[in-house]
Amino acid sequence: MNIRRRVPIAILLCLNFSASSRQTDSQRGDSVRIRVTDGSPGKPLPCRITIVDSNGMLARIDAGKSPHVAIRPGVIYTGNGEARINLVPGSYTIYATRGPEYSLAKRVVRSTSSETSVDLRLEREVDMSGYVSCDTHIHTLTYSGHGDAEAGERAVTLAGEGIIMPVSTEHNRNVDYAPHARAAGVDRWFTPVAGNEVTTNEGHFNIFPIAKGAAAPDYYVTDWKKLIPALRATPGVRVVVLNHPSNNHSGFVPTDPKRFHPLSGESLDGRPWTMDAVEVINSSAHQSDYMKPFRDWFALLNHGLRATGVASSDCHDVNQYIVSQARTYIAGVSSARPDSVDVEKACSNLLAGHALISFGLVTEAWVDGSAGPGDLAKTSNGKATVRVRVRGPSWIAADRLDLYMNGEKVLSKPIVHSRDAVVKLDEELQLPLRKHDAWLVAIATGPGVKEPYWPVSRPYQPKWAEWEPVMIGATNPIYVDSDGDGKYSSPLDYAKSLLDKSGDNRDRLIEQLSDYDEAVAVQAFAMCHAKGADVRDGKFQAAIRKAAPQVEQAYKAYIYHLPAT
Repeated sequence: MNIRRRVPIAILLCLNFSASSRQTDSQRGDSVRIRVTDGSPGKPLPCRITIVDSNGMLARIDAGKSPHVAIRPGVIYTGNGEARINLVPGSYTIYATRGPEYSLAKRVVRSTSSETSVDLRLEREVDMSGYVSCDTHIHTLTYSGHGDAEAGERAVTLAGEGIIMPVSTEHNRNVDYAPHARAAGVDRWFTPVAGNEVTTNEGHFNIFPIAKGAAAPDYYVTDWKKLIPALRATPGVRVVVLNHPSNNHSGFVPTDPKRFHPLSGESLDGRPWTMDAVEVINSSAHQSDYMKPFRDWFALLNHGLRATGVASSDCHDVNQYIVSQARTYIAGVSSARPDSVDVEKACSNLLAGHALISFGLVTEAWVDGSAGPGDLAKTSNGKATVRVRVRGPSWIAADRLDLYMNGEKVLSKPIVHSRDAVVKLDEELQLPLRKHDAWLVAIATGPGVKEPYWPVSRPYQPKWAEWEPVMIGATNPIYVDSDGDGKYSSPLDYAKSLLDKSGDNRDRLIEQLSDYDEAVAVQAFAMCHAKGADVRDGKFQAAIRKAAPQVEQAYKAYIYHLPAT
């Protein structure tokens, strides 16, 4: 959920259409018939059509109402690939898109006073066979009461953006979009999943799938110790997602440093962080610092939570924000029949971390040839071969790749590709490993789209005035077994073991930490703090001055973020 002060779109639409209706026949200009088809068979394709005038502004258009279209100034979503509109005389550029898996089609037309036909073709450029695209956070005006997308329009926009498994998450209501998809004639293009955004005064949680007839959870419950079990008890629910963890709603921010340590991931107020997934990209509610949700998620991973990172759109609108612009790709699920996705299998794979986090770009990674996101890679030779592939449509670029191990950036390199390349990078990289286990995440970024055919919105709660949009593609963690015991141990697991071995001997603990990375050291200091030790006292600081560099750095960072007592 994100509730904003919005421009009254409905008023703008009324003014737009009223002005058009008052025009004389000579002023009304061209009747334009637009038809969009897919690349090879030439069959009509649901899509987004964007029309701009000679000044690059969204055009004023006039079109009849239909259950197959959703229309806003300069934008038409069509569920059957066709639209008929009137344009005032002038020069226009017409674009067709269908989300980040498809090409961009473009045509310049001159509107006069006769009918014009515009045929556009879209090619599938990014082959996501073996994945299902999922948006875990979607709203409508009909059920959530704000935004401007009616439920039927939402069905058309979902088909137009090429999402396969949309999850309805209306505020505190269990809703199924299937009847609206059938009424709009787009039910063959996706498998709707009934969910709910349980919107409390202390956090918003998406839950799905929800069994038909189940009662909505009590959203007045704010104690997470009671709330999260109650969410899981909702009939049918498999997945609990913490939404926009850095956003302020009702005066509450889940990752407020007074209640959540941003480096260790420990709860500072006793609140249990036991959700299944965390929203790290929300394309309708960006952070000025797009990496902040990632860093908080990294802290939770280091604290032992196997939470899947997800991307979603949180969209309430037809065009002010774009539905499914950010999305999660769930691996190991067939999308051959978009209307027949195995939802149970998709949920199981999402919970296992077999998923990619996508906002315009798709980043995949494999360790030693086969272990992908959610998998355990077994290696004991002190290094790993990491293959990274970054893809995106020809109209989106990538310019940087970063690899993170236990939250530390261990590799950063520029991405250079030809202008229209779909595969932006496909390369094997060698990474040195420590002797203890770690998780690995790959993140690719590139310049954000500013053009009106798929613009990136500005931050929802900006921290500073200047901001440049980015496109992002990230993996979920690949878990690397470096100690050879056949399983993955988190930084918290190692810290617990070291504290057990050292007992209350501070010097012994700090000496043992020299063989481990900063993430393990941070968890050790967090455990000392949780047991009541004053990690800021002089004796602790004196011992730290003799520590290995990474241990000293971890200590300084940990106490810097520790709230004053």
